[in-house]
Amino acid sequence: MTFKKRVTYYLFGLFIGLFIVYFITSQKKTEFNYLPSKRVIADIKKKSWLYDSTFTDQIKKNILEDVDINFSKSILNVDSCNIYHLIKRNKYRFTVKNCTNKVFFSNLISTE
Repeated sequence: MTFKKRVTYYLFGLFIGLFIVYFITSQKKTEFNYLPSKRVIADIKKKSWLYDSTFTDQIKKNILEDVDINFSKSILNVDSCNIYHLIKRNKYRFTVKNCTNKVFFSNLISTE
């Protein structure tokens, strides 16, 4: 078998494999959360949420879109709840207390 045939078979198999992987992951709505901030947000989305009085209904709708976590101010591995400081698009700052079953949003501050 010539080198040209081997490369052709390899590329054909690679193309089919990539197509199958793409099809499977797009059907399952799979997310790959490799970064720490993405893993924390994915964990928060799975739990029930409680808000304090500083949050309005409009802010509650899209609270976790375009959010950055400030890990240097966050308090981790204390008791059963971790406390994270989040910044949303440089408009809002707030605190999230992430417990085992619930998430508490508090201390919303507008930075505008």
